Amino acid sequence: MAELPRNNPKKAMLSAVVAGALTLGFAATMAKSCAAPAKQQAEPANQALEMVDSLASRLVLGLDTDATLQYATPSGAIVTVSQSSPRRAYRGGGVTYISTPDGTYLCSTGVAPSPAKGKKPLTAPVTCQEGSGQDAMSPTEAKAISVAFGGEFLAPEAALGRLATIAKGTGVRAGASKRGDAQCVSVTATGIRTEMACVNPAGLLAYFQGTSDAGKTTELILQYTTPSVSEEAFLPPKPAPSATAAKK
Repeated sequence: MAELPRNNPKKAMLSAVVAGALTLGFAATMAKSCAAPAKQQAEPANQALEMVDSLASRLVLGLDTDATLQYATPSGAIVTVSQSSPRRAYRGGGVTYISTPDGTYLCSTGVAPSPAKGKKPLTAPVTCQEGSGQDAMSPTEAKAISVAFGGEFLAPEAALGRLATIAKGTGVRAGASKRGDAQCVSVTATGIRTEMACVNPAGLLAYFQGTSDAGKTTELILQYTTPSVSEEAFLPPKPAPSATAAKK
């Protein structure tokens, strides 16, 4: 059996970034990794895209690590992200979205029915929709994640994709800054207000202010992160036991 290239995992993560943002126009941003020699490229240099590309290269390294992150959204809701390449899980506000090569799960927790007088509180019902497995995030999945969380959240790959879309517009202006220890890039174009993404030294999305995949203005703030993840994070929540089973 032929030996796989040693950099194969990194290439897989690069593909995930590209695939996750195709619908946002991010494909050109990461094309340098496998593009034709420079002399064959007729398109003029785009400084804004180059700045986004540089930030994306940091994110690629972060996506290839095990981590648990917590993001605050404008409504005050917290979304917990668990990642262990190529598996990803997002939880918050009674919603769970899990994506693995074996399957995807979108689960929601309903309102627990009122217990009978003197009885223990009942468990809230959980319903899940199961889909096919994913090795890398697709544009459809990126939007599904955003919609599942009310349009306030978007995957880190999509955040960089959003900036790349703006960078390909007209009247583009871009700038670099710092937010704490995170490197930030802001981009604006004619008819589009400034949007910003920041990636910290660990390669994790630390901040985003702009538009989600669901088309809603949002702001994500990384509040907590740890370089580890539980295997249970990639298991869908268990459904509540039926009333019959509960009586036994």
